Amino acid sequence: MRRVACFLVLLCLLGTTGVVHTIEAQVSSTPPPTRTAGKTANLFHTLDPNRPIDGVRLQLPDRWTVQAAHLLRYGTRSVPVELRPASDGTVFLTPSTSIQGPHELVVRVQLSRELGQHEWHLTPFVQGSMPQGQEATSARQLRTADRQSQTIKVSSPPRPDNSNFALDLERATSPLLLRMPNQFALGRREAFTVEFWLRTHGLDEVVLSSWTGEEHRAYPLEFVVDQSGRLRVYTGRSGRHQALRTKTPVADGHWHHAAAIYDADDERLRLMLNGMVVDSLRARALPPARSPRPLALGGRRPRNATQQNAPRPYSGRLDELRIWPTERPAAALRQMKDRPFAEPSGEEGPFRLHFDTDMATDRLDWAEGARRVPSRLTFRSALRDLQAQTDGESVTLRWTAQAQDGRFLIERSRDGTSFTTIDRLFPSPNGPPSGNTQEMTYTDNNVLGPVVYYRIRQVAPAADTEHTTGTIKIGLGADPSSTRPVTLIGNFPNPFRESSTIAYRVEESQPITLTVWDVSGKRIATLAEGMHDPGYYEHTLRAGSLPSGPYFARLETAQGVQSHRMVLLK
Repeated sequence: MRRVACFLVLLCLLGTTGVVHTIEAQVSSTPPPTRTAGKTANLFHTLDPNRPIDGVRLQLPDRWTVQAAHLLRYGTRSVPVELRPASDGTVFLTPSTSIQGPHELVVRVQLSRELGQHEWHLTPFVQGSMPQGQEATSARQLRTADRQSQTIKVSSPPRPDNSNFALDLERATSPLLLRMPNQFALGRREAFTVEFWLRTHGLDEVVLSSWTGEEHRAYPLEFVVDQSGRLRVYTGRSGRHQALRTKTPVADGHWHHAAAIYDADDERLRLMLNGMVVDSLRARALPPARSPRPLALGGRRPRNATQQNAPRPYSGRLDELRIWPTERPAAALRQMKDRPFAEPSGEEGPFRLHFDTDMATDRLDWAEGARRVPSRLTFRSALRDLQAQTDGESVTLRWTAQAQDGRFLIERSRDGTSFTTIDRLFPSPNGPPSGNTQEMTYTDNNVLGPVVYYRIRQVAPAADTEHTTGTIKIGLGADPSSTRPVTLIGNFPNPFRESSTIAYRVEESQPITLTVWDVSGKRIATLAEGMHDPGYYEHTLRAGSLPSGPYFARLETAQGVQSHRMVLLK
């Protein structure tokens, strides 16, 4: 009876006026990750078995060798793991304790020089009873039905075109100290934005820091690539530290754009990765006063005592560091992250550090071993002028881009937030010479729904990064009665820890009520109630003391009810 009651509650939450639509499933054609032939690379995998296991068997392509393996319970706590090669070329990874619950596995391997797509496999095993004198490997019972496979594309090393230079810290003997002007110092009372590009294979390394590691020292920001390869941003003062974390690893040898944005009015700190907000929190640990202390590039600021168990100095590359004395809109960061820098009009510009020239600045103390190197990161090939036309049944997209090797991924969405790759388009081999502009055209003949969103991503191996257009929305001229006057877009981030923003769009003026419910049918919060004019709206749900689990955002209008599922993870 209890299950029936819960089911009836969910039906009520979803509404009874027929506004719930079935969304056709689409097969994602996301390309496999790319690594460079003959180099060291990290392989990432999440282990979350439905039954406890004692380890996994790792099968790699020919001439790939394992250098190290790291296992982290819940992505944070390190678990010792032993590597045992077998006679057939596989490697058994055996942790000190059985694997129960989510674990992040990072395997560092040396790749062969063979190009193309390669598969690697993980097969869980449990340790069975072993008769006396029998080989240890025979006691492992493989769960072959649970074997998981991943594909990696191995490409030849691209050559920089010397149009851009980055800071290489692999051989640096100490961090580089950057003394910023006072108006760019960071603190809780004033908004700020810190953004930069990073590229690394390193784990458990400090990228940028304003901290010495001493507990009693307050600090506004520290960026760390953790042991799972994800980027963390810390802020803290004596007795209190807070952290933001990306959902995906950054220690994959590719360039990534990172940004920390602080809203002083809301006291909220947000973390962006590659143009997307991935985490946020109420920054109660951020020091109140601005910190005039230097910012260390590639490690922590020096201190007298030797620090135990500290993350290692950064061994990767950095480029295009910008520190703004304002809260930069996420849309502006997305638009400008991979374009040539231009001083903004009508607002104060950033403190900017780049490495395209031999800088002789008195604000940066160079360290021995740090050097400028040609970079595959480029700011010259941004996509431009995305346009869309429709005849009511199909949509034709047109855009321009700089001619180079690579491919264009055409991505489509029904809500403007969740995109799926629907096709790939390669530049014509007879197109303009490299460096010149070319026009691209694509027609989508399988449009789903009266309103659709598109964007274009350019994946260029020579650039070692991606470029993305803005999102364009187009209607196919459907009967107005089939278009919703109000659309519940969804929430971000999802899952969330401390807060999440719920977004919806209003096309016609009308009264609207936005509430949040738990799975038992209890209303948790009323976020909006009353008359709404046409426009885009956002409201923030604070988790507070709410327990982890699923919740539902419920948007109630004169036309009916729309519902969206959210997940709180603490």
